Amino acid sequence: MRDGSSGQVGRLWVSWLLVGALLGYGVVETVLTAARLFTG
Repeated sequence: MRDGSSGQVGRLWVSWLLVGALLGYGVVETVLTAARLFTG
C-alpha cells in the first residue's frame, strides 16, 4: 500500500513538473518574442 501511494505521488510530481516546464517555456518564448518586437 505504501509503495502504491508513493508511486502515485511520484507520478503526480512528474506530471506537474511537465506542466510547469511547458508553461515556463511558453512564457519565456513569449517574453523573448515581445522583447524582439519592441527592440527591433
